[in-house]
Amino acid sequence: MTKIEWADEVWNPTTGCDRVGPGCDNCYALGMAKRLKAMGAAKYQTDGNPETSGPGFGVALHPETFMQPLRWKKPRKIFVNSMSDLFHDGVDTPSLHVLFGVMAATPQHTYQILTKRHARMRSLLNDPNFSHMVRHRADVSYGRQGGPWTWPLPNVWLGVSVENQKWADIRIPALAATPAAVRFLSCEPLLGPVDLTRWMAPLAPMPAEQAPATWAEWTWPDWMPAKLRQEIENFWSDSQGRSPRHWIRAMLEEGGAPPFGARLTMGDGFGSNPPKVTGRFVYCWGNIGRLVLDDDPNREYAYTSFGQRTRENSRTIDWVIAGGESGHHARAMHPDWARSIRDQAVAADVAFFFKQWGEWGPAPFSVRVCDPREGWKGTAEELTAAKADSEARGATHAHTGGWFEEDGERQYWLHEIGHKPWSLERCALPPGTAAMRRWGKKAAGRELDGRTWDEMPAVRA
Repeated sequence: MTKIEWADEVWNPTTGCDRVGPGCDNCYALGMAKRLKAMGAAKYQTDGNPETSGPGFGVALHPETFMQPLRWKKPRKIFVNSMSDLFHDGVDTPSLHVLFGVMAATPQHTYQILTKRHARMRSLLNDPNFSHMVRHRADVSYGRQGGPWTWPLPNVWLGVSVENQKWADIRIPALAATPAAVRFLSCEPLLGPVDLTRWMAPLAPMPAEQAPATWAEWTWPDWMPAKLRQEIENFWSDSQGRSPRHWIRAMLEEGGAPPFGARLTMGDGFGSNPPKVTGRFVYCWGNIGRLVLDDDPNREYAYTSFGQRTRENSRTIDWVIAGGESGHHARAMHPDWARSIRDQAVAADVAFFFKQWGEWGPAPFSVRVCDPREGWKGTAEELTAAKADSEARGATHAHTGGWFEEDGERQYWLHEIGHKPWSLERCALPPGTAAMRRWGKKAAGRELDGRTWDEMPAVRA
């Protein structure tokens, strides 16, 4: 069993790692390994490099655990290596053949693999020799039963960590180039705003209620051919009682329509086996679309159609997890960073899972913007309720969401709760900042804007 909200079980065939980015600065596993070593735990007696790792956190393989999932008959969602990184250079390739062979031989389980070693993941899983060795292990060593061989393995989900925009731009393209049944992102700890629209295009150019009422007010992107613009405007014309709003509603409601403007490879024309072409998808009507071609100057667009599974199969990212940091030295997550990722996922019809606020959570009610010289402008009842709520939940600090850099380290503007614990609610905050309090992980909870987000991806091979 595991306390990880989106898994049923943890499998740690290897332990230990090395820090490679800002998301690793306060690694929970590093601190846990140090404690487990002191307790005499056999798996944590290998020390790592003091500069990048620590006591008990050197990379170690544990062959006695490699076959563990073969003994689990009941289907489980298994998070692989909560205490390591499966694609770390310290994990040799023959051992990965064994581990992926076990996963192939246990199709009743779903395996979730999260890595910061995106390059090695992409290289290995695109290597035909690697998949050949995995199949050999599954068939010969572990008695894989039934069905043709499928690669990528349909029960293995692959994800990368994305703590800020820099690492999104580095790791996600490698994930997108890796064959996987499901691709996911773990934006935890979330250390800054992240724009994922390059890999999670919205289904529509804008919400239908925000679209203009007439085509005269509509603006097309530059890459749309004039002839295609005219086709769509004629079908959804004002004279037919239609408008851009009707067109957008139809593309959102029509089952399987891929995102507007997404670059896809689809069939050119109709029938059972049309030739494949690549271009930007544009929804037209019904289950009919167009692909605006980039590489053929003699042809502006191709005709295409889509079915119920087309939208799922056209996705680069299937699932996004977001969350704040926990632990004594946790950094606060601005609520707008989490909201933005949620909104991007919703617009792209991608499953979203909000794991936790972490050590820091939002202040108990909306901050009143006022001149601190004028004093508190809220009611006495509001102030009393806020104070009681914070005391009951054990808040120790307040945080504005702002920081400054000192010697390359991020320093937060913190207000320790003392004689005036509610001064943060008494004054105007700088633009772009938010009122946060240090509740502790349990008290901060995992509600985002009044609800929990527990969405899981649809499985596709």
